Amino acid sequence: MKLDGFRELLIKKAGDVSVANLVRFMRDDVLSDLVIESLEKMARSNSKGDSSNLAVRDFASEMDPEHEPNMLHDALSHHASHYKAALNSGNKPIANAHAKQLFRIMDMADQAQKHSDGKLKVDAVSPHAWERNAKGETFSDKMEGIKQRISGGEPVSDKEKEWLSDNPVTRGQKKPGQFINDTKAWRFRGNDYSFLQQAPHESYSSEIRRHGHNNAYPLEAITVNGKHLDVEDLPPSQHYAQHPFDSHPVMDHFEEPIKNRTPERDAQYMKARDEHASSPAMDKYFSNMESRQEKDPQAHATRGQQMSAPVHAPVTPLDTESARSMSQESAPAPTSAQTPATAVAPQAAPAAAPQSDAQREARRKVIAGLPPELRAKMSKLYGE
Repeated sequence: MKLDGFRELLIKKAGDVSVANLVRFMRDDVLSDLVIESLEKMARSNSKGDSSNLAVRDFASEMDPEHEPNMLHDALSHHASHYKAALNSGNKPIANAHAKQLFRIMDMADQAQKHSDGKLKVDAVSPHAWERNAKGETFSDKMEGIKQRISGGEPVSDKEKEWLSDNPVTRGQKKPGQFINDTKAWRFRGNDYSFLQQAPHESYSSEIRRHGHNNAYPLEAITVNGKHLDVEDLPPSQHYAQHPFDSHPVMDHFEEPIKNRTPERDAQYMKARDEHASSPAMDKYFSNMESRQEKDPQAHATRGQQMSAPVHAPVTPLDTESARSMSQESAPAPTSAQTPATAVAPQAAPAAAPQSDAQREARRKVIAGLPPELRAKMSKLYGE
């Protein structure tokens, strides 16, 4: 991959000498990964919340910056803590119930922050690289599975037989190695969240190299307005424990598409919102916060300043370099449905020129002068 022209453009556009030097000495693969990461963030930012209904927009625009964000933080901390306790005790149904509600709250908050005018900022690693473990079937997997069942004399429906000869691959719309189902990230609504306990899927090796979270999903890394979740070590329970925010009216409304909303439904939300402000659920929430503060004022004041211990047990990390090599070497060939005009012969990417000792030393000096967070990220990317 040749990035020389693009690199020079970035250097010209850089308003800071350190940034220009960093671009100048950056490896091609690192530069391309960072550019792709920035484009992905822009795409998510532009689309996130555009389809939010009135309930989400009202919740976000009318929130008190000292109230709703803290309540969201407490609710997510609550469900993460109970999820961890259920996992540790082997209670999978309770763990899944808390994970599902945590995903719902994260989905709502992710939409709402775009309409909050800066009052709410929820930051987290996207869970789609882990979700892919639960949705890893490719078109070739499915085709091969049907063929094996036919050859083994197992029953195969007429619909499956028809699909085998007429599917997105045979029509030239998809490649055999592409996945059949898309990931949903925070909009995942399944009943089994065990994929969170696994290493990320190999198809996301480039993304994992960029953000560095190469273990089971890092729930503890979620932040609300800069505060990490406060994941406590709780005793096991045989019952699902609700949080007061679970009964907030926005949680009953946020998943409804705008096209399905009616003026009557919006009026129902507004009425429920006003009633919820003085409800027993809110009284319970404030009582719990007051008790926590009275019990340990210092711990309450510093809650979320430090990242909690990992929620999940360690797993064998994804070998991102091997995964990248495998994905490059196993690029699927054109299907029989493709004509010679559409079948493009794969071309080997030119090898990057090795950097000299002087270039590496110059890069180290540039990295050493960066702000701590960026310096740590660059050092990890370069293994220095």
